[in-house]
Amino acid sequence: MKLVKFGSDDRALWERLVFNEEAMRQNYGRTFTAAEADLLFSTMLEANETGPFGFYKVTVPAADGETYIGMGALNRNENGAFEIEYMLLPRFWNRGYGTALVETLLQMAEVSGPNQTVEAITDPDNTYSKRILEHAGFVLVKQYRNDDGEPAELYRKEL
Repeated sequence: MKLVKFGSDDRALWERLVFNEEAMRQNYGRTFTAAEADLLFSTMLEANETGPFGFYKVTVPAADGETYIGMGALNRNENGAFEIEYMLLPRFWNRGYGTALVETLLQMAEVSGPNQTVEAITDPDNTYSKRILEHAGFVLVKQYRNDDGEPAELYRKEL
């Protein structure tokens, strides 16, 4: 598995993910509008230029080189904790990639020093994501409604 920060040439990869109904239903409850996808892509590129961490395209080895499978992110949130995010294209679900991606993001957070707090937010109905987080040692700490009014769960892990 390889993580490389998204760059301006990666818009088509990003759109393949955020316009995929099945992937987005599990992560945001809906696909993005074109305006939302553009705004978030611009925000991601800016974060990638200014911070030591950021938003990564995730690829795996394939017979013809590398295959794009989704995205992973590691950034500081407003509470000073690391926040991980991950989304995979549906054809790569249930193959261990989600678990490997979370482990890779946790290793990246660990490199920044001891005593790190890492958080992840998931949809309460996304049982696969919850299972991945719990397997990695995350604990559910809060159930709430996000800015869109949708239910969400906050998971936390101390490194």
